[in-house]
Amino acid sequence: MSTTQRQGGAAPAGGVTVRHVAAAAGVSIGTVSHVVSGRRRVADGTRERVETAIRSLQYRPNRLARSLLERRTQTVGMLIPDVGNPFFGELARAVERAARAAGYCVVFGNSENDLDVEARYLVEFVERRVDGLIVVAAAGSSWAGRLPPDLAVVALDRVPAGSPYDTVIVDNRLGMELAVAHLAELGHRRIGFLGGDIHLAIGRERASGFRAAVTGRGLRPAWRSTGTFSLESGVRQVERLLQADAAEWPSALVAANDLIALGALLACRQAGVAVPDEMSVVGFDDIPFAGLAFPPLTTVRQPIAHLGATAAELLLDRMRGECTEPQGRVLTVRPDFVIRGSTAPPREGPRGPRESRHANLARAGEPMLEVRGMTAVPP
Repeated sequence: MSTTQRQGGAAPAGGVTVRHVAAAAGVSIGTVSHVVSGRRRVADGTRERVETAIRSLQYRPNRLARSLLERRTQTVGMLIPDVGNPFFGELARAVERAARAAGYCVVFGNSENDLDVEARYLVEFVERRVDGLIVVAAAGSSWAGRLPPDLAVVALDRVPAGSPYDTVIVDNRLGMELAVAHLAELGHRRIGFLGGDIHLAIGRERASGFRAAVTGRGLRPAWRSTGTFSLESGVRQVERLLQADAAEWPSALVAANDLIALGALLACRQAGVAVPDEMSVVGFDDIPFAGLAFPPLTTVRQPIAHLGATAAELLLDRMRGECTEPQGRVLTVRPDFVIRGSTAPPREGPRGPRESRHANLARAGEPMLEVRGMTAVPP
């Protein structure tokens, strides 16, 4: 039987294997493997015969068998702490795009900021033999150094204590400097801070960065509080702030992330405090919702797509053996600043809650909005 006849025949009843492709192309099994994997150069004519046989027989390589043989699965694990936070969704999108372009499939896990869930996912990723791992750590995470030494790992955005791994982060202190500088240029002298989780390095860095930016201008923080990196935390922190006498309020607030800032906007609207007329608000991240807020949020912009792509490329370099430097490199990315409608020069004269609070809105028959169980005043 000729090669042409074999190629045009029906697929074997038991399924097409590499042996059938080799027989149809008149080459060895090893040559077929070289063409499929692309790991070795094969003469053009030979490669064309193999590719023709593959198409004719509709051959599909057995990925499981190949992964066992090569000890590679062409998969990357990525663990994020909060799938509900748009920032992490954008990070995951950037990582997935870069990995897919390199021929890898990404498997995601959501730790929900739970250390036990995070630990289980890390074990699962190792047992599934992912080729590499990108981790955005949960608060208080201490898994650093407990993963297999031959596993390529990159810590992204949140760095666990004592991490020996390559790291990609934004310059948090510079971000706070940009935020405070903008408010100071507008004339604000009483600037407060709405903090995130101090168990996280980024929570501490942004808090210390704010303090340094304010005191470096001869000022003192007018308010400081801490919470979590969530919308609910922003609401609670501002509700506590507004319980003080209006004369003691800061004229501007810097939030540790955009979700906290959006919660601050919500709490101000609930209390009838006009933003930015009576209080300016600045966020940190520039998540997709930031520009849709009321008013649109002025914020420190993290280049989220660049952060994710950089982490993926760093991981791919490690997995391919193209990076020979010792683990532990830290790549710091510069943030930008976006000015929108939530900041303005400080208001002169008395401030405080206006008539337009919930009860008045309800009496007027205006609809109330629900955000995770909290009442919001419509814009």
